[in-house]
Amino acid sequence: MDTTVRRNLSGNWGVSDLLERPICSIIRDPHGSCWITLSQDQALRLSDIRKGPFLSVEAAMTAIEKNLNGACRHHTATLPANYFP
Repeated sequence: MDTTVRRNLSGNWGVSDLLERPICSIIRDPHGSCWITLSQDQALRLSDIRKGPFLSVEAAMTAIEKNLNGACRHHTATLPANYFP
């Protein structure tokens, strides 16, 4: 599955598929750890995913890849987006 990772204005990351459907968000806490956050609808899709803490956005993306049962080619979007909460 191809995914896009976008950094929003608050410094968090939004993960979506190529059709721009949100998969989850990745936030960084004040200590520098990354956490996967899910909306109620997303929680149904990624029910067994480990939420964190992760040392990096890349480590969180690896957990998402394992949960989606397939390779995720992810890249950072070139333009900042404010699409994710």
